[in-house]
Amino acid sequence: CIDESACNFNPEANVEDGLCDLLSCHCLEGTVWDESLEGCIPLVSAETACGEGTVWDTEAQHCVIANPSDTNFDGCVSMTDLLDLLSVFGTCNEIPWSCGDPLEYQGYDYETVQIAEQCWFAENLRAESYASGEPILLGLADEDWSSTETGAIAVYGEGESLCYTFVPNADACDESWSGQELGLLYNWHAVADERGICPTGWHVPENAEWDVLSLYFGGDEASGQHLKSSQGWFGAGNGSNTSGFAGRPGGARSGDGHFGSAGYEGKWWSATQYPPFNAWLRTLSFEQATFEEHFWSPRAGLSIRCIKDSE
Repeated sequence: CIDESACNFNPEANVEDGLCDLLSCHCLEGTVWDESLEGCIPLVSAETACGEGTVWDTEAQHCVIANPSDTNFDGCVSMTDLLDLLSVFGTCNEIPWSCGDPLEYQGYDYETVQIAEQCWFAENLRAESYASGEPILLGLADEDWSSTETGAIAVYGEGESLCYTFVPNADACDESWSGQELGLLYNWHAVADERGICPTGWHVPENAEWDVLSLYFGGDEASGQHLKSSQGWFGAGNGSNTSGFAGRPGGARSGDGHFGSAGYEGKWWSATQYPPFNAWLRTLSFEQATFEEHFWSPRAGLSIRCIKDSE
């Protein structure tokens, strides 16, 4: 600007080119002329724009916390910041799992039930792999089922095996139905396999653990009525299910590969061996209120319930 009285006078200028803007000279101290707004705006620097404990982010064009661990924004991380963190530790909205909540295992959500001091699956196992992730043998024909000495599973009514069903209003020999409604059948070799068949922290119950369950509802002579499901049993064989155990009549696959007693009986393995060659099991029957203890060949295919490890 060639005007010597102007605040933006330039002694080296010698031509009036119309760019001398006297309006910008009207801005007060601490302000600056903004061409786009055609007015004065506060002069804010990175040092003065942000409060204590924050710094200016040029890319985001706003102040950010200088150190996320500096909870009181005093510019340093000290014991005060740690105490602030500890005071709110664990106050997130995540709710820990407890018995009675569904438990996800191998892609399926199992209902669970608390009975006295024990936590049980409230439905039959349907896992096709060991807890290690290795698959269990399945789809065996009768001759292979009857001769295998390794863990194997079956769906009630699968393949060409002889099959009987006594489930009211359903065909348990339809493997698509039985697999969905009754779970899978496992030989005892799968139970005894060291890789485990239940989720981590759970196991197939020992005989003594079945005893505890039975005694809680009056012992083997009376507990069956409480443990049986309230539907799905042949004739008038439904239970009261006051236990929440919901025992279903899933039947069994015999050692020779045949399927029988679905609707009549529910049979569950114990992890306890009956020396020298057999294993213990528990049975619910449509015509009785009992919860009977038997033993059978490890080649048989029975249902499995998992029980949570003791604390």
